[in-house]
Amino acid sequence: MDGSLTGGRRSPSIERRSGEVLRARGAGAGDVARTLTALERLGYPYAPTPLRPYAPRYLGRASDGRDCLSYIEGVTTTHPSERAETSYARGGAMLRRLHEVTHGTALAGDGECLTHRDPGPFNTVFRDGEPVAFIDWDTAGPGEALSDLAYLAWTWRIQAIGNVPVPDQARRLRQVRDGYGLERDVDLLGAVLRQQSGIIERSDSVRRTADARLAALHAAARDWATADRSLVLDNVAVFREELDG
Repeated sequence: MDGSLTGGRRSPSIERRSGEVLRARGAGAGDVARTLTALERLGYPYAPTPLRPYAPRYLGRASDGRDCLSYIEGVTTTHPSERAETSYARGGAMLRRLHEVTHGTALAGDGECLTHRDPGPFNTVFRDGEPVAFIDWDTAGPGEALSDLAYLAWTWRIQAIGNVPVPDQARRLRQVRDGYGLERDVDLLGAVLRQQSGIIERSDSVRRTADARLAALHAAARDWATADRSLVLDNVAVFREELDG
């Protein structure tokens, strides 16, 4: 099926045509092309790799100047009811593979590895409740692996809305950590809180100088991060018990 697509929050307008995704070339288009091409060379699975694509494949430029990427069948998710119980460990493992294959390479730059920087469920394609690929690589760049994992752990698992019991959130946070293979003595929960605080601080800074539309977006981001951070702080003992148990 051809037609317009929705997905990642930062992507320019995108269109599916004959099994390919056509994207207008935004400010980071060159970086996306270089990143996906380098990941393919490094062995990070790309579509159309059967079953486990992990990332789209960069196919070059279309005649109208747009970038062509391989299309990955599936959907994005917004609530745990849309994901399989095993999806959290698999998501952690997918991110670990990214960090491992880029550690010490040119993609890592001065950082520990290449980080996606926005590996939330809205930038992840799922099939039958299982994650198969990260999309929207516009902001990917050198960084710290733990920060990248913390963002995935937060956005996949911790949410103040949706009526998800906190013990379930804590259990699935542990599943993300164990799927990634993070040592138990590393403070993942503290890293999650730092990510939430960072969103709040950046949103406060930007919305004071932004136009009305952008200010509204950052105000919403601040409210989201504040609510989720409050949930963590109010239930630290529940999360710690699950992670330490």
